[in-house]
Amino acid sequence: MDLILATAVIFIILAVLSALKLKRPKQDANLAFEPCKFLFSPAERSFLGVLEQSLDSSYRVFGKVRLVDVVRPVKNPSRSNRTTALNKISQKHVDFVICSASDLAIVGVVELDDKSHIRKDRAERDGFVDTALASAKIPVLHIPARKGYELQDVRLKLAEAFKIGMVPSVKSVALGSDSVQPGVVEAAEKMIHSPIEAAPICPKCEAEMVKRQAKTGPHAGKWFWACPAFPKCRQVVQIA
Repeated sequence: MDLILATAVIFIILAVLSALKLKRPKQDANLAFEPCKFLFSPAERSFLGVLEQSLDSSYRVFGKVRLVDVVRPVKNPSRSNRTTALNKISQKHVDFVICSASDLAIVGVVELDDKSHIRKDRAERDGFVDTALASAKIPVLHIPARKGYELQDVRLKLAEAFKIGMVPSVKSVALGSDSVQPGVVEAAEKMIHSPIEAAPICPKCEAEMVKRQAKTGPHAGKWFWACPAFPKCRQVVQIA
């Protein structure tokens, strides 16, 4: 009888160990990864430059920030509610976060909306993020993605949404000067309202191209887009 009992116990132990082995997760050594070429999409990289030009040195811009780093669940007697709220924000991120340069306090969130935001799932995601930010009293500004942006227009939207001072424009500096040369105000106003041309992406190496001017040759004086990886990549795009 004792032998039968001992044998039964051994079988039970072996069955439990076998079950635990089957449930054991795969070793991390079996996982494989590859690098992402760029942190931002071409549209996001272009708009980041617009944001940086629209704000003065009092502010800093951070991109692709986890929502859980911007808001957090309030202390709740119900542990399950807090866990549910944490799970809902842990897998989401926002496009850009504007912070005070002095202490990195959060000023507001900017979302760049492309055509994908029309989809039902994206609209639901945007609605949840906006509600979470509003609950935390963090303002959010949605700007439609486009090929070019008017710097002054972006500045006005930022000032209105986040209640921040605008960057002094060239026009205001010229008007505040005691000696304004003829045509300075008109030229400054033209520059303020001229759209910012988004830099194209190199079709060969996918880097954001830079604007150059030909110094010599038959195209001297003309502007063109050049790959920043030159001389490794000699791709150029002419500007009409």
